[in-house]
Amino acid sequence: MTKPPSMNRDSILNGAAGYLMEELQCRGISAQPVLTEGGKALQIAGQGMLSMENVADDLMSGSVAEWEPRLQRWLEMVVSTVESKTGAAPSREEVMAQIRTRLIPATDSHGYAYARQFTDDLALILCLDFPTHVEKLTDESIVDLGIAVDELFAQGQQNTNVETIDEMFDEDDVHFIVGDTMYVAAKAADMPALLKHLGVNAPDGLLFAVPNRETLMYRVPTPGDGVADLIGLSQLLSSLSPEAGYENPGGVLSNNIYYWAPDGSIEPQMGDFRET
Repeated sequence: MTKPPSMNRDSILNGAAGYLMEELQCRGISAQPVLTEGGKALQIAGQGMLSMENVADDLMSGSVAEWEPRLQRWLEMVVSTVESKTGAAPSREEVMAQIRTRLIPATDSHGYAYARQFTDDLALILCLDFPTHVEKLTDESIVDLGIAVDELFAQGQQNTNVETIDEMFDEDDVHFIVGDTMYVAAKAADMPALLKHLGVNAPDGLLFAVPNRETLMYRVPTPGDGVADLIGLSQLLSSLSPEAGYENPGGVLSNNIYYWAPDGSIEPQMGDFRET
């Protein structure tokens, strides 16, 4: 891949998509650019989609000299996935080791009838975590696995709970949890396990936000000062928005703030941000 005429994200997205489409075509694999709720993607004939937003995130984290080797890794990942469709089905042990839960915008949950509602604007789905890529599980692929959905969700959440947290820091009494993984936000689906892992005592519940898949931010409410807590969290959340110039990994997951109650219920605190 030659260096794009400029370093802006659109140029990188378009250049990378063109490169991958050409290389895939040489291998007899058809791919077409599409626009999804999560941004630009390549529709791989008969196989699903490759998020070009993820590819762009990967490229922009390295130097220009690293772009072609990184694109080659994405290329081989797609080719390997296509070829694996005709291979042997994964064993139960492999599935249970690879299964993860993941939060996605509810508007992206069409085709995932098994998905569980997390909030009005977020859904919890399942995916398989491979060394080179992540595969979202569709209704059809769930049936093919032959494992009960409840069992997959239970094991998937356990696996998500122990996904690596790369960094934790505080800013203005708001605590941040960050990781180079698609599953940090989904740790909120088992809040008791997360709080136990963090050593956080939240007898009155928790205010939290998941601006993107790699970030979870929270604040323990101060008795009698809930409005100030909400404002503080809201101000920091706003700084992680596209309007503020921030590029969320994989796109914006949610711009809402939620209250988790000790009984397990979750309530949005900032209104309904779903598109109409």
